[in-house]
Amino acid sequence: MVSTSNNEKARKPTSRRHRYERFLLRDDYRGRLPRWISRFTGYRQPGDEPPYDPLPFPPFNWLVKIPLRVEVWIFAWIGCFGGILLIEAIMCTNTAFRNVYSSPIIITSFGASAVLLFGAIESPLAQPRNFIGGHFVSALVGTAITRLWVLNPRYQDYLDNTGFHGNTFVNGGLCMATAALAMLISGMVHPPSGATALNAAVQTSVVSLSWRYLPVVLASALIMQGWALIINNLGRRRYPIYWWSPKQVFVRPEVLEHENDEETALRTLQEGPLRSAEDAGRTRETLLEARMQGEGAGGADFMQDPSGQNNIPMGAVESPEIGVPEPRLKPMTEGDRRRAEGFD
Repeated sequence: MVSTSNNEKARKPTSRRHRYERFLLRDDYRGRLPRWISRFTGYRQPGDEPPYDPLPFPPFNWLVKIPLRVEVWIFAWIGCFGGILLIEAIMCTNTAFRNVYSSPIIITSFGASAVLLFGAIESPLAQPRNFIGGHFVSALVGTAITRLWVLNPRYQDYLDNTGFHGNTFVNGGLCMATAALAMLISGMVHPPSGATALNAAVQTSVVSLSWRYLPVVLASALIMQGWALIINNLGRRRYPIYWWSPKQVFVRPEVLEHENDEETALRTLQEGPLRSAEDAGRTRETLLEARMQGEGAGGADFMQDPSGQNNIPMGAVESPEIGVPEPRLKPMTEGDRRRAEGFD
C-alpha cells in the first residue's frame, strides 16, 4: 500500500508537466515559414551566429564591406526618421485619428522609444512585449487616474494656467509612479512609457482625448513596431531577440527519450517516506555508487513497516498489484558502467 503511494507521488509531477505541454507548440512555427518571411520575425536558422548574413542582393549585401558599427549608425538614423515620419503621416492625414479622435500629430514619448528600437535593438527594454505592453499599460494607468482628477471642472483650466496648482502637480507624479509600478509588476518595463503616462496627466491635447488616448497610443506603437521589424532585419542584425521572454515559453521543451532506470528507482526510494536505516544521511550520489557496486543487500538494508511489526527487505518490496515480492534491481557491473559512460 505504501509502495503504491510512493510511485503515484513520483509520477505526479510528470503527469502535470504532460498536461501543461499539451497546449504548447511542438516547435518554433517560424522555422516552417519561407526564409524571406521568417527573417523579418527575428528568426534565424539554428547554428547561425551574429553578425548574421544580410539580404543577398544589392545594396544590402554590400554591408559586409563596412564595419558593423557604421551599419548600426546608418540603420538607426533611417529607422528613427522613418518610424517618426510614419506615425506623423498617419495621425495628421485624413484618417479617423484626426477626424474622429482629434489626436495630436505624435505622442512625444515615441521619440525616446525610437532610440531604443533602432539604436539598441538587443536591449530587453526594446523587445516587442516591453515596447507595446509598456506604452499601453502606461496610457491605461495615466488615463484612468486622470479621469478622476478631471471630475474637478477646473482641472483643464489649471493646465492652461502658468501658475502653480496642486492638483496638476500631484496628478503628474501619481500617474507616472503608478505606471512604473504597473510595468514592473507585469514585466513590461519600457522607460519611455513613463512619458506616455505623464502626458495623460499634464498635456492639454492628451487630457482632452480621454479614453481615446488608448487607441492612439496602441496604433502608434504597432506602426513603429512594424517598421522596426523591417528595417532592423535588412542587414547583419536581428530583431526581435525574443517576442515574449528569453526562454521558449510557448514551445514544448525537449524531453529525453531514455532515462536512467537505476537512478530513477533510487531517487524514488530516497525521496519516499520509507527509507532504510542504512541509507539515512547518505547523498544520492553515494547511494547510486553503492548500488552499482552491489552493496546494500545486508541485514540492515530493509524498510520498517509503519505498524512496527514487520521489516520489509529493500530488495523485495511487496507489490500491491500481484501480492508477491518484486525482484531487487540487478546491480550494475563495471562493464555496464563503462559502456554507460561512453568509454567502451
